[in-house]
Amino acid sequence: MSIQTVSLKSAIRMMVEVQIDREKRRIHIQFADGQAGWVPIGDIEQAGSPVRLDVDRVDLPNPYEITIGTKEGGAIEVPWDFARSYCDPHFQERELEQAHRGRVHLGERIRRFRRRAGWTQEELAKRAGMGRVTLSRLESGDQSPRYSTLVALAKALGVSITDLLVDT
Repeated sequence: MSIQTVSLKSAIRMMVEVQIDREKRRIHIQFADGQAGWVPIGDIEQAGSPVRLDVDRVDLPNPYEITIGTKEGGAIEVPWDFARSYCDPHFQERELEQAHRGRVHLGERIRRFRRRAGWTQEELAKRAGMGRVTLSRLESGDQSPRYSTLVALAKALGVSITDLLVDT
């Protein structure tokens, strides 16, 4: 008998159960991939604009967010990635690495289009209305561009933003 395992790649994003510990003011969250952990309610209350939570009004309306009522009668949403950062000690490190890889790939595509045009960094930067140092940081993956910067680069290079973002 042979056994095959098929895993759901997006399981790290899916919360399947929440439990409220009113005494210790914390919420236990279980993810579909087996990862689980506690999130202090005080940390949720201070994550954005400070609120007072009503832990009698907690819901998991979908696998990607927890809804918690506030003492003022409203509600807040706790996104899966906020919860995951408490439940998985390596989550933030992996997310930062993934973001860095994305910046590096974007920089490589910008450099490739620039070289195809036969331009130096100075020439492209001037055509896009930006500084050469900024372009250098984008090409090396050290900096993320603003949307307006992507638009300016795409226009200067004569390509679509999609061409800059997606390696075809």
